[in-house]
Amino acid sequence: MMQNSTIQLTEPKENRMFATAENQSENVERYKALIHASGIGAWEYFPDTETLWCNDVYFSMLGRDIKDYKFNSPNNLKEVWIDLLHPDDKEASTNRFADYVRNPEGVNESYYRMKHSDGSWVWIWSRGSLFHNERSGYGAIGTHVDITKHKKEEESIQRERILLRTLIDNLPDTIYVKDIKGRKVIANRADVECIGCESEEDVLGKTDLDLFPNDIGLRGYEDDMSILRTGEAIMNREEYFIDKEGKTRWLQTTKIPVRDPRGKIIRLLGIGHDITLRKQSDEVLNKLNEDLRLQSEELGKQAKDLKALNQQLEKQKEQEMEKAIAQGKFEIASEFLHDIGNAMVGLGSHLNRINRAIDQNNVNNIRSLTVFLKTNQLAIAGAIGPQKAAALISVTEGVEQAQSDNVSEINKSVNELLNIITHIQEILNIQRQLVRGHRGMHERKPVNLESIIYDCRSMIFASIDKKGIQFNINVQPGSYTIKGDHTKLMQVMLNILKNSIEAINGDVLEKVITVNMHNTGGVVEISVTDNGQGFDAKTAELFFVRGFTTKKNGTGLGLYNCRAIIESHSGSFEIKSDGPGCGAVSTIRFAV
Repeated sequence: MMQNSTIQLTEPKENRMFATAENQSENVERYKALIHASGIGAWEYFPDTETLWCNDVYFSMLGRDIKDYKFNSPNNLKEVWIDLLHPDDKEASTNRFADYVRNPEGVNESYYRMKHSDGSWVWIWSRGSLFHNERSGYGAIGTHVDITKHKKEEESIQRERILLRTLIDNLPDTIYVKDIKGRKVIANRADVECIGCESEEDVLGKTDLDLFPNDIGLRGYEDDMSILRTGEAIMNREEYFIDKEGKTRWLQTTKIPVRDPRGKIIRLLGIGHDITLRKQSDEVLNKLNEDLRLQSEELGKQAKDLKALNQQLEKQKEQEMEKAIAQGKFEIASEFLHDIGNAMVGLGSHLNRINRAIDQNNVNNIRSLTVFLKTNQLAIAGAIGPQKAAALISVTEGVEQAQSDNVSEINKSVNELLNIITHIQEILNIQRQLVRGHRGMHERKPVNLESIIYDCRSMIFASIDKKGIQFNINVQPGSYTIKGDHTKLMQVMLNILKNSIEAINGDVLEKVITVNMHNTGGVVEISVTDNGQGFDAKTAELFFVRGFTTKKNGTGLGLYNCRAIIESHSGSFEIKSDGPGCGAVSTIRFAV
C-alpha cells in the first residue's frame, strides 16, 4: 500500500524520455496558467523529495485552501493526496500511481474519490504523464477533474437501466430491439422462449431470417427493413409463427422505429403479445355461434312455450308451498301457545297456594308469645333467673323478626312472579289473535302501525318496568295504515325496542325510550330514541352486515333481517348515533 511507503522512481532506460521531459519543462509555466484558467486542478510530483505540488483549483474543488498546505517541506505526498483518498480507493490508486512511476509508459489515468472539507466525497478523474524539470530531472505532471456530477448521473442511468431490464425480463410480452440491419441487440426472456432458444446470447446479432428460416422469417425481416427504411410503424398486427414444438402460435405485434435526437432512425423496438388462447377461443366460439344460429329459430319457439308453462307452474308451486308452510307454522304456533298458556295457569295456581300458605303462617303466634314473655318477665325471672329470662325474650324476638322478614320477602317475590305471568298471558293473547287471524297465506293486508307500537309496548312492559325505563309514545294526527305482514312488522318493532332496552345501562339515573310517529307528505316515519350506550361511525357501518353483532351471545341476524323485512315493504331503515354514550335513534319510513 502507498500510504505508509515511499514511491521510488527508477531511472528511465532510454534517454529519449529525458529529452521529451526537457522539452516539456520549457512550457510548464505557460501550461500552468492555461490549466488554471480552465478551472482544472493541476499537480506535479517531484520524486527526489516526494513532494506533490498542486494548484489552488486542486484544493478548491475539495473545499480546501491552498494556503493551509506547505510545499517547501519534503514528503508531503501523504498529506496532500493519500490521506484525502477514500478508504475503498486508497490502495488501488496509490499502487497504480507507484506502478506508473516505476514504468512510465503512456498516460496514467485513474478514477477515485477524495474527501471534501464538508465530509462528502468528490469523484476525481486523474490523468498524468512523465515530465522533465530542471530541479529534479524528471517527475510526473497531471490534472484533476471533478466528475462527481457525471458519476452520479452515470449511477442513476445504470440504476434505471437495471430497473428497465428487470421490468422487461419479467413481462409476459415479448420485447426486443434491433439495429439498423435488423439484428437483435436486446431480447427479453419471453422473446427468447418464444423463439425457442435457451439464452439471450443465442439470439443477439441475428435477424429474423437467421432465427426463422422459412416464410415466417422472411415476412419478419421484410417488415423490419420497411420500418427502418420508411419510418412507418406496425401497430397491433396479428401474425402467426411456429414454435419449437411445431405448434402454431399467434402474436399481436407492434414495431416502431427509434430515432436519435436529429431524427435519424437508429433502432427498431418490437413488442409482441401472445393471443394464441384468444384466437383458439375465437375459433371455438365462432363454431358454437354457427351451431346455435342453425338451431335458434326452433329453440326460440320452444323456449317461449316452455317459459310460459314454467311461469305458470312456478306460480302455482309457490302458492301451494307458501300455503302449506304457513299453515304448518301456525298450527305449530297455536299448539305451542296453548301449551305455554296451560303452563302459566299451572304456575299461577302454585303461586296462589304459596300465598295461602304464607297467610296461615304462625308469625302472629310467635308475636303473641313474645308479648306474653315480656309481660311476665319478672315471674319467669323468679323461676329461671333474670339472665335466662332475658335471653329467652331476646331469642323469641329474633325468631319473630326473622320470620317476619322471610314472609315479607316471599310475598314480594310471589307478587313479582304473578305480575310477570300476567304480562306473559297478555303477550300470549296477542299472539293467539295473530295466529287465529292468519289464513295461511303471506298476503299483504292493511296493517295499523300505531296499533303495532302499542301492542309491542304491552309485550315489553315487564322488561321496561323491571329496569325502571320511562317509555313514551308520541303519535301525531294522521293515517298510519299500510299494506303488509302484521307479524313480520311486529317482529321488527320488538327487535328494535329490545335493542334499545339492552343498550341502556342499569346504573343510569334517567332511562328513557321515546317512540315518535308522524305522517308527512304520504311518508310514515317511526323513530325510536334511547339514551343508551350509543356507538361510533365504524360500528354503524357494520350493523346491517349479516353475522355482525355487538352482543356476547348474538347471532348477527336481527338487524339484517329487520332491514330485509322493511325493504320488502318498500320502506327504509337506518340507525344513527352521535357517538359512544350519546344514545341512538332508529328510524323507519314507509310510503303510504
